[in-house]
Amino acid sequence: METGKTGRYLTYAIGEIVLVVIGILIALQINNWNEIRKDKKKEAVFLEQIHVEFTENKAQFLRIKGFHEKSLSSCIWMISHQPFKTVALDSLRHHSLWSRVSYTYDPSQSSLKSLISTGAIDLIQDVALREVLIGWQDLVDDYLEEEKEMREFTVNYVVPFSIQHFKLYHEEERFDAVLNFDQKQLDQYLNLIARKKRILEEILGGFSDKMNGESQSELEKVMTAMDVILERTRNPN
Repeated sequence: METGKTGRYLTYAIGEIVLVVIGILIALQINNWNEIRKDKKKEAVFLEQIHVEFTENKAQFLRIKGFHEKSLSSCIWMISHQPFKTVALDSLRHHSLWSRVSYTYDPSQSSLKSLISTGAIDLIQDVALREVLIGWQDLVDDYLEEEKEMREFTVNYVVPFSIQHFKLYHEEERFDAVLNFDQKQLDQYLNLIARKKRILEEILGGFSDKMNGESQSELEKVMTAMDVILERTRNPN
């Protein structure tokens, strides 16, 4: 008789334990689902922010690329039309200006930096996207090397030459002084333009990259990375 009661008590106790364990497992699973749901919401917010940021970054990049192409075209014009004895002054003014300007890419990265610095980058489930985002800064730094070289060249050589030889205080900058350059001045001027041309060709064409066996130039790598980021952050919900 006592043995039967003991058996029933054990069965009851085991049943209670099983129910408690099942309850705990269900609670843990529900909590896990809730955490996953919260993480997905956070991920969607980050992806939307990154998409907006890189939409603006790509638009800026294309504008700067267009400025580089325009400047390169003017450098080519200046070299091919020297010594400028038969050119229209308006054309000379236009191309001389564009051959001397420099622009640099300055992408917004606040959302991306926040994502990486807080460790929230792990919320990004798309492995390929995560790798591109992590490598973005290094990619931009590599690309900007040539642009920084062009900026330094412009500031250190082109601008001082312009200040010395052109009348910049007029409402419209005056470049007609180039028509009276002696050979030494003309050679100096054309050397500056030729150097600027080579830097622009490197930025736009990446000749050294291709010669070193790279399949893409730094500019092309940046474009490809932005396209991947924009495509994989589209419609995160």
